Amino acid sequence: TVDSAMDFAARVGYPVLVRPSYVLSGAAMNVAWNDDQLKACLTEAAEVSQDYPVVISDFIEGAVEIEMDGVAKDGELIAAAIHEHIENAGVHSGDAMLVLPPQS
Repeated sequence: TVDSAMDFAARVGYPVLVRPSYVLSGAAMNVAWNDDQLKACLTEAAEVSQDYPVVISDFIEGAVEIEMDGVAKDGELIAAAIHEHIENAGVHSGDAMLVLPPQS
């Protein structure tokens, strides 16, 4: 509910990350910096995915997201890369912008 989202944000403090569950390509993933933005983000997230809950988490400012991806064939690793996300950590889903090698 909006009330529980507002209670959570009051408890952990802003900013918070708002994202619909089970959506692809980062649709309606946003960072809310105050109550008004949180309400707007919740409205947008509900429009994107009415069948699943919205996930709200504490947004860590300045966080860097670094990943390792690999490709395997017949149980053996044949390619691997370590990369860094360019956008804010946690705000993407499937359509991330990356840089190789990591810069941080």
